[in-house]
Amino acid sequence: MKSSTRKKLAWDEVTEQDSKILCTQMGKAPKGVLGIACRCKYGYPQVIVNRPVRVEEEEVNVFPTLFWLTCPYLKTEVSRLESTGLIGEYQEELENSPELAEEMERVHKGYAQVRLGLVPTKVQGKLKDVYPALYKVLEETGVGGIRGNEGIKCLHTHLADYLIRKDNVIGQRVYDLLNGEMNCDSANCAKELE
Repeated sequence: MKSSTRKKLAWDEVTEQDSKILCTQMGKAPKGVLGIACRCKYGYPQVIVNRPVRVEEEEVNVFPTLFWLTCPYLKTEVSRLESTGLIGEYQEELENSPELAEEMERVHKGYAQVRLGLVPTKVQGKLKDVYPALYKVLEETGVGGIRGNEGIKCLHTHLADYLIRKDNVIGQRVYDLLNGEMNCDSANCAKELE
């Protein structure tokens, strides 16, 4: 069964098998997962969609990272890219290129709009009234919770965003550096089901 928002964001419901795989991929049981937004060629989760607002034990929590990269292969490959200093290179380019800064501002605003669109209007109103700082996080932070032009922070979140929305210049660059190879050769996640 598919769910979607006004922004045509779609995801699969999390199955029992998905839950087992996610626990292994993430090293713990994930909280607040709305669904699986992207799967590898073997059918295993690559990117999950997180619930932007959660209430746990009467405490309201806002989670600004809407799309979370869970695939071990992709996490390893992106970490390899990060270890080469790529975040710093992109950060420097962002600081020196008004065009890139403007493009990333647009990306961040779009991400925030999609995230806010997943929060029911009634909940938004209550957050505005009772927890205005939390509402501001939902409304104003971008990819991975980035505020304003803070920078790039994490290539994993940008790739996850690109895989889902296809509208993130940094995520697309990461995708291109991986030559669009989004699948491992071994279906390692299958071992977790044995």
